[in-house]
Amino acid sequence: MGFYAKHPFALAPGLEMNAYVAFILVGTLGYTWQEGLGAVFWSGIFFMILTVLNVRTNIIKSIPDNMKLSFSLSVGVFLILIGLKLSEILIFEGITIVGIGKLFSNKAIALYLGLGLILIFQALKYRIAVLLSIILAAIFCNYVGISDGSKPPKLSGEMFSAFFHLDISVLWKKPQIISAILLLFLADFYGSIAKFIGLTINTPIVKEDGKFPRMKKALSVDGIATVIGSIAGTTSITTYVESAVGIGAGGRTGLTAVVCGILMLLSLLITPLLQYVPVVATTGALVIVGLQLCPKLSILKSFSKIDLSVAVLMPLLVVLTFSLEKAMLVGFGIYIVSDLLIKKTWPNPYLFASFILLAIGVLL
Repeated sequence: MGFYAKHPFALAPGLEMNAYVAFILVGTLGYTWQEGLGAVFWSGIFFMILTVLNVRTNIIKSIPDNMKLSFSLSVGVFLILIGLKLSEILIFEGITIVGIGKLFSNKAIALYLGLGLILIFQALKYRIAVLLSIILAAIFCNYVGISDGSKPPKLSGEMFSAFFHLDISVLWKKPQIISAILLLFLADFYGSIAKFIGLTINTPIVKEDGKFPRMKKALSVDGIATVIGSIAGTTSITTYVESAVGIGAGGRTGLTAVVCGILMLLSLLITPLLQYVPVVATTGALVIVGLQLCPKLSILKSFSKIDLSVAVLMPLLVVLTFSLEKAMLVGFGIYIVSDLLIKKTWPNPYLFASFILLAIGVLL
C-alpha cells in the first residue's frame, strides 16, 4: 500500500471476517479451516477481477459527493463506538448496545486521560500527540492494574503452520460455499470503499475535484492482500479503519503505511512488551480521530433534505447495527428512491448494482 499505491492505509486481517470464518463457516457450518481459507482465497480472486475491470472504480465514482461526507461521518461514529465499547462506557451484547456502563471506572478514565492528553499536546503543536497519549495512558493502565488478560504469543514455528494449507478445491467440491464466498467478498469489497472515502474526504489526499488519486492501485493492493493472506493462513486482509490515527497525526503519503508495516513486523520480536499496552490505552486516540472525521456543521447545513436524511440515517445505522455495510445499503437505497420518485430518472447502474449486492449480503 505504501510503495505501490502510495497511500497511508494500514492493512491487516479484518476482525469481523476472522469471526465469520472461525465461528460460522467452520464452527457452525462444519467446513474445515482449510476450506475456510479456500473461501477467503476465492473472495479475493473475485475482488481482483472486479478491480482490474474497473468495476470497483466506477462504483466509487457513482457515489454522490455528499454521500461521501456521510461515509466520513459514519466512519467517525464507528471509531467513537469502538472507543466507548473498549472503555466499557457503553455496554454491548454482541453488536447491540444494551446500556451505559460506569462513567468513572479505570477504563473510562483511561479514555478521558488519552483524550485530554491529545488535546493538550495538539495545542502545544506536538506532532506525536497521539503516540504520546497512548504511551502515557498505557502507563496509567499498568499503574491501576488494567490489562487485556492474555499472555503474548511466543515466536515459534506453530505461528506459520497454516502456510499453503488452504483448500481451493472447495469451490467445485462444495459449491454451496458460494454464499459464504459472496459474503466475505461483499464485506471486504464495500467495507474498504467506505474506509477509503471516509478516511480521506476531508484531507488533502483527495484532489480539489473530489477524485481519489491512484484509486485502482489501492484497490488492487486490497484484493491481492486477501489472496496472499489466505495462502499465509489468515482471513481477508482489509484496510483498517484505525488508519485514521496515522492520518489524523498528519500522515498523507505511503511512508505512513510503510512505517506502520515495519513496526508491525518488529512487534513480532517484542511481543512480551505488548502486554503492557492494553487496547484500552488507545481509546482516547480512537475517539479524537472519530470526532475529526465528522464534517463541520456548516457543511451539513448546505445539504439538501435527501442528503441530510442520509447523513442522519447512516450514522444511526452504524450505532444500531455496528456495521458500515448496512449503513451503506440504506444510503444507496435513499438515493435510488430519490432518483426514481423525485428526479424521475434512472439511478446510476453501478449504484443500483451496489444496492442489490449489499442487500443480498445482508440477507445471507
